[in-house]
Amino acid sequence: MCHNSGIVEKGNEQQIERYMACGMPSKAVKSVKYTLKKRERKERQRKDLQREQQLLEELELSSSSGSDSSSNAGSDSEDSEDSGVTETLVESPSAAEKTAPSPKVSSSTSTTSSSSTSSSTPKSELLRFCPRFRKLQQEQQQQMLREMELQEEESVDTNAATAAALKAQQQRKLSSMEPSMDDALAIGTQMTRQVSERITCLVAQLQASRLYTILTRTTQPAHLIAVCILAFVLMTVGRDLIDPTTTVETATATAASAAPATAAATSTRTATGGVLAALVFLGAFATHFGSQIWMTFVSGLSLYFSLPRHVFGQCQQILFPRYFALNAVLSLTMLVVYAKYFLSGWTTSAGIQMGSLALAAGIEVVVRLYLVPPMLQLMHEKYRIEDAIGSGQEVGSLVQGDLVDCPHYQRIHKGFRRIHMTIAIGNMTVMLTTCLQLYFLASKIRLS
Repeated sequence: MCHNSGIVEKGNEQQIERYMACGMPSKAVKSVKYTLKKRERKERQRKDLQREQQLLEELELSSSSGSDSSSNAGSDSEDSEDSGVTETLVESPSAAEKTAPSPKVSSSTSTTSSSSTSSSTPKSELLRFCPRFRKLQQEQQQQMLREMELQEEESVDTNAATAAALKAQQQRKLSSMEPSMDDALAIGTQMTRQVSERITCLVAQLQASRLYTILTRTTQPAHLIAVCILAFVLMTVGRDLIDPTTTVETATATAASAAPATAAATSTRTATGGVLAALVFLGAFATHFGSQIWMTFVSGLSLYFSLPRHVFGQCQQILFPRYFALNAVLSLTMLVVYAKYFLSGWTTSAGIQMGSLALAAGIEVVVRLYLVPPMLQLMHEKYRIEDAIGSGQEVGSLVQGDLVDCPHYQRIHKGFRRIHMTIAIGNMTVMLTTCLQLYFLASKIRLS
């Protein structure tokens, strides 16, 4: 045992007490104590091994110094050597360990061996050349190495178990931090998060399916959606478009031929339906007109003159499909509601209003289904080429640089500009039809 071990143990205990005072868990304290004991035991074994190696070196030195005197020995000394060999061969590994001196005794043994070199040199010479003694030494060293490896593995397992226990404790703390049943806002937030995660997983599964690839990577779904929209509009308002007065005449005749109470109920239902239809029409028109003003004059210009060109394009690739899809739905809603509830006859104003609504809905459906996807594809290809040369970080301008002489890039750029200009013209046309609807609404509404 080293004379500083007591000081080291006291220092370790003080350090562990400081850890406990700072809030270290009891399991972690136990694991630290166990690790410190392992380290002390390993250090002790290392020192013992060093002492044995030093002893063997001293024996070899003493044997080499007495080799000359041993060569002149007689037959009597040879007999004593033979008896010494037999004694050493009979000894076991435990006896060899017992004969290993302690650190305090090593100095005394070295002095005694130096004083009696002539008597011990023959035996040490035979020990050095004895194969069985060498084999025993090798087995002892291998056994000690195996024990040290096992101790290291145990320490690694203990550290892993400690880390797992700490992780479990942290998870328990986090679980204890879950909101109680009284906190309605936290519960609602968690439920919303779970629902959003579930929806995200379902969307990811849909995007990985073959059906999604067919719907998004080919043009057949666009044709199918366009045909379905046209069929829905015609089946909904086709009769009203052919004879717009049938609905009004039928409602008037039913109200006139019914009893007074029934007539009052029918007129109430008609008035309620008219109010709901007007609310739907006005809400769709207001949302449509507001989204057009915001996207065209506020959002687009502000982002273009405030962000790098590639960042602006990444924003627009998310907003463009949603913008035209929302406007197409709103235009179709206005078309159906107007033809179903407010078209009383084919006058000039009614024809202009129906034509503007149909034109707006058709342009927005065509733009969303047939122009936005290829424009985004060309934009991605264009940005990929620009990223390769480090372009696209300018704000509010276009700097092509060395790409002016690249025919492939110029072909992609011209195709992108052509589709983008077509979409811009369609958007301005739809905005004109919306302003025309605003004029008709202003002429019909009377503020008192």
